Amino acid sequence: MKKVGIMSMQRIINYGSFLQAYALSHIIKNLGHEVEFVDFKIEPCIREAYIPETADCFSGTDRFYFNEVEKFNNKFKNEYLPELEINERNERPELDTLVIGSDEVFNCLQDNADVGYSLELFGKDHNAKKIITYAASCGATTYERLLEHEKHEEISELLNQFNHISVRDDNSKKVVETLSNIVPINHLDPVLIYDFSNDVRDNVNLDNYIIVYAYSFNLNDEECNYIRQFAQKHNKKIVSIGTYQRCTDIYIPAHPLEVLPYFQKADYIITNTFHGTIFSIKTHRPFVSFTRNYNTQKLSDLLTRLGFEDRLITSLSDLDNAFSKEVDFSKIDDLLKAEQERSLEYLKNNI
Repeated sequence: MKKVGIMSMQRIINYGSFLQAYALSHIIKNLGHEVEFVDFKIEPCIREAYIPETADCFSGTDRFYFNEVEKFNNKFKNEYLPELEINERNERPELDTLVIGSDEVFNCLQDNADVGYSLELFGKDHNAKKIITYAASCGATTYERLLEHEKHEEISELLNQFNHISVRDDNSKKVVETLSNIVPINHLDPVLIYDFSNDVRDNVNLDNYIIVYAYSFNLNDEECNYIRQFAQKHNKKIVSIGTYQRCTDIYIPAHPLEVLPYFQKADYIITNTFHGTIFSIKTHRPFVSFTRNYNTQKLSDLLTRLGFEDRLITSLSDLDNAFSKEVDFSKIDDLLKAEQERSLEYLKNNI
């Protein structure tokens, strides 16, 4: 048994961040190791940091639901994260192996002030005998952007210290191949690899509903109108889980382990997020993933890798046409089983 640390996006208040951290920690525990989460030092952003909207920016119903989402976020932080065994900050513990990932741990040029340009996510100043990644992603950070900001040399130096590097998408693979002497391996997100069947909490008491899964207030008025028209035509309620949109009929501040059952029982799923797409595929539900400029690469990469390219749309203007095409899940279980074996072999051999 080894002492293993996971450095990820585990403190981010987001279902995908929670569930990928939960899944990876349980996968490694099931291999017989002791696991703890490791925090990274937050540094200033290279880009101008994004400042979230406050309740003062909203009025009426929007203000009410903004406050409801804020209550949910506080509960997430104070109740749900401790269930993941995340409490006091844990920085630079002595470890046998540090696993960095999964999620966008290499997205160092993002504007999230809760992460910033943190070189500890590239292994700087770690205190482990061995350092690897699992399904790490650069997100929107590309080699060209690192070059533009003159950060390529220090990232290169840090990447070359890893014993092994696992990534989850082709952009991340390109960055690692360009900046290091390490040959990266592609693996799937832990949520797709881990069997949640004994962990999920099924408290669903709904039927005839559509899940709309995007960051809160992320959909514009036109997109909301398209979703309302589709829902009305098919006599479905519009449900948002954890986040809120202006087209929402029912807002559910679910526990992270309740999310998959809600997806499982939905009639349709509309999402523009990476993990919303993963939840849809994992539960075999009819879904569409729509892209904007900032998320095209990661959604396209995921859907192409899993054979669901036809579920990617660039507009919500014709949801009827998008959902008229049956989603073929016939090959996904065999693919996921093979990927699960590859992931377990990688972790067994390299931890």
